[in-house]
Parts: sequence; C-alpha cells; structure tokens
Amino acid sequence: MAPSRSSRNSLQSVDLRALDYLASPSANLLCPICHSPLITPVQTRCLHTFCSACISLSLERSLTCPVDRKDLSHDDVTPAPIMIANLVNDLVVLCPNREKGCEASCARWLVESHVREDCGYAMVKCAKEGCDGMVARKDVDEDCVHEAVECEFCEFAVRKLDLESHLRECPKLSSECPHCAEPFLNPELSIHIADCPAEIIDCPASHFGCPYTCPRSEVDNHTGSCHFIALTPILQLHTERITTLELENKTIRQKLELLIPPRPLPTPSSSSSNPQDSSTNTGSSSTTRDMTSEMQDYTYHLYSEYEQLRSDVERLNAQIRELDVKQDMARINEGLRYNDEMTGMRAAINGLRMQLHWLVASRRDAPTPNSGGAGGAANRVGAGSSTNDGRRMSDSARQIVKL
Repeated sequence: MAPSRSSRNSLQSVDLRALDYLASPSANLLCPICHSPLITPVQTRCLHTFCSACISLSLERSLTCPVDRKDLSHDDVTPAPIMIANLVNDLVVLCPNREKGCEASCARWLVESHVREDCGYAMVKCAKEGCDGMVARKDVDEDCVHEAVECEFCEFAVRKLDLESHLRECPKLSSECPHCAEPFLNPELSIHIADCPAEIIDCPASHFGCPYTCPRSEVDNHTGSCHFIALTPILQLHTERITTLELENKTIRQKLELLIPPRPLPTPSSSSSNPQDSSTNTGSSSTTRDMTSEMQDYTYHLYSEYEQLRSDVERLNAQIRELDVKQDMARINEGLRYNDEMTGMRAAINGLRMQLHWLVASRRDAPTPNSGGAGGAANRVGAGSSTNDGRRMSDSARQIVKL
C-alpha cells in the first residue's frame, strides 16, 4: 500500500534568514539590524522598518531606535504596510536543500510549502511500517535503507544506508595510495598517506616565496641548496616586525576613527573630469594633487580637533584647581568658626566653674548660731528647719549639675 500524501509531508523547518536569494535584494528591503531581507516587517514611530524579532530584541536592551537613537518603546512599533511585506515575500529564493541536489527556486512565501510537500531532497518518515527512520522524499518508494545488512567482506552488520561509507573504511578491504599507487588495508592507508615518500609537497620555505615542489623523499636534497631556507631567520624576523606594525597600525586607525570618522579619498576615475581629453600622466598627477590636498585637509582638521581637545583639558584643569582653592578656603573658614565656638564654650564652662566655687566657698564660710536650753533647742529647731529649707553641702555633692 502506497503511503498517503500526508505521511510524506516533511517536518523540516526552514530558517528564512539562512536562505540564498536568486538576485541581490534591494537595500531598501534589508533590516538595519540583521542586514537581511525583512522578516515580518514592522515600522516604528520614527518611520524606520525592522524585522519584528530584531526590534523586539533591541528594545529589550535599550529603549531607543537603533537608527536615529530616539526614544522608542514597544507601543511605538506597529506592523509595516502590507506593500513592504509583499515585496519581501515575493523575492525569489533557492531551495534550502540545494546542497543535496535540489535546483528548485520559488518566492519566499512558498519555500516552506515547497520543502514540506514537494522537495525531493527533504527528509520524510520512512514508508516501511514500524520504521522510525528518515529518508529523502525521492527515495521513499524504494526499499527501506534502515535495515541491517551484512558486509560481504568483514561480515559486520551495518545499515544499508551506511553500507557505502562502511566499504570505504572496511578493515578487510584494501585501497591504493593516491600518490604511490601501492595497495594498503583501509586502516593503514591513512597512516601511509601521512608519510608517503611519493607525495608531492611544497618547500618548507614556501610561505616565504619559494615555488619549488618535489616528492617528500627528495625534499632534503632541495633544502640544502634553497636560498629561502638559508634566509629563513631573517625573513622570520621581518615577518614578526611586519605583524607587529600591522597591529600597531590597526590600533592607531581605531583611535583615529574614534576621534574623527574616516573620509573617503578620491579615486583616479573620479579625479579626472574628462579622461578622453587629458593624457594619462596629467590624470595621474592631478589625482596625486587631489589626494595630497585631501590628506592635508584631513590632517589640518585632525590637528584642529587635537587643539580643541587640549584647550578643553586645560580649561578643565583650571576649573579643578579653582574648585580645590575654594574647597580649601571653605575648610579654613569652617575651622575658624569651630575654633570660635570652642573658645566661647570654654569661656562659659570657666564662668560656671567660678560660680560653683563661689557658692561652695560662701556656704562653707556661713556662721552657725550657738544658744542653750529651750531657747537653744528652739533656735536649733529653727535652725534645723532653716537648714532643711536650704540645700546642704552633702546634697549638692550628690545631685547632678546640668549645664
């Protein structure tokens, strides 16, 4: 019983960003973020068009437009006009299985249905009942390639699908060396090829410019007379110096690009207005003059930027010194104010101490009344009452005086 059409539908997913287009798409249909043709295009409030997934990911990192850096939120993103979506969906793309042999091409909006239903190289479920393997759609009506078969040479059980690759590695089979044409068993062939004396190899100094090639067995004879081999230490030193200079040049170029964006220099074709009426020497000399003047203008502009930056740094240094002087004066004034306050507090404490000493001395020197009998008792009672009304020295010593 032949498998139904639904059972032949492929579950292969299509990555629209990885598709190859039959013709280069217009720059107006490319996303500014991923630089690929738009996928589910959306438009921002500032009238820029992006892929829906690209702008969503960008807004998660920064709430600004990636093009003009204006404030942007998810609410400011709306679907793009249907005309833009139709333009990108009608672009002709190649089948994603072209590396397997499919030569079909179709509009982008049809490529998923092509892979799912029509592509002969898309992987579908095997038609044999009980087999869960996948096979190309063009081979679905043939015998199941997932059945185990026995190798006729080593009697090893392999899948029919893997039989061809197994024969290239079967330990019981031998193959000829592509260099010396001698037969070797498959496990030993790769070891022999790595050291085959008949293999044609380049001179060890070929990366320095030596064009000589010879079999591996004769390379020792060549190295004895090769001038590049003799100059290898010097050439290696020069290569290292050139690599260092290239790295330094790259670093300097990056710093210059941070200071000033690069300006394109004129080409020879754009420098001469009428090449038919002028000779080659005149055109080349005018081109040289234009390039020289352009470089002088660029250097002068760079020097002006440098002078402006240096004046800004000097101005900032003057402001910092002025702020330091102001801060020092403020600290001095604050210290003087604290000293005045401390002097006033010391004077107040000394005044209180003198008043306390005077009170203690006046109480110590006060006279005590002396009388006898009842009168004396009455006087003692009166004195006792007067004494009780006043503060005693022992009481004043026990109480806490709050200033």
